[in-house]
Amino acid sequence: MTADSRPTVRRRCYLVRHGQVDYFDEQGRPLDPRGVSLSRTGTHQARALGQVLQGVRLGRALCSDYPRARQTLDLVLMERDMPIESLPELREIRAGRLREIPREELRDRVLGTYRSAGDPGASFLGGERWDAFQARVLSRFLELLQDPGWEHLLIVSHDAVNRILLGWATGLGLSGIAAFEQDNACLNVIDIDMQDCQVVGAMVRLLNFTPYDPHKAGIHETVLEHLFSAIQPDGLKA
Repeated sequence: MTADSRPTVRRRCYLVRHGQVDYFDEQGRPLDPRGVSLSRTGTHQARALGQVLQGVRLGRALCSDYPRARQTLDLVLMERDMPIESLPELREIRAGRLREIPREELRDRVLGTYRSAGDPGASFLGGERWDAFQARVLSRFLELLQDPGWEHLLIVSHDAVNRILLGWATGLGLSGIAAFEQDNACLNVIDIDMQDCQVVGAMVRLLNFTPYDPHKAGIHETVLEHLFSAIQPDGLKA
């Protein structure tokens, strides 16, 4: 059998960002992002997404090993009885110490970090390098694609993780991740065409769908604008 005549198998990935959490306390001091839990709003968002996915067939479900991702996955799955895998490779990108960024540079650094992700040696706010983060996420995802045991996969992870996978699917890579806004508890659908264990194509079927606000009428800030307004509550008005 020639390569062209091999059967093509289409597999589907339901890619979800976790629901809303608070990363800073009321004084604007950062909380440990490894341990924050869903807020009441985040719980509502995840339940709304679970209603949308209630009738969807799933063969495998996994999440990052951070509490907010697991909580979102549990709410999305509702009463389904299926094993859940927690993968550290799907953790969110790690930021550096924000207090080490000069105050006069903070706004531009925060709001521009996705646009500069493809620059040589670029890091996320002085923390994890984008190229290393991309390698971490994609190496694990490509391993998942080598497993023939699933056809429909649910991944609940994080903003930047999802952007990496969307950048891979579209061929844009790190230079394109700024375009893939990922609101809380959003749903993306990626189809991957495979021949044997080789990826021969990928397509984005659905992008950043939020069932609790499908027309985005109440969503105006970007992820990074929301982050900056939490650090500097009056900063976006300056």
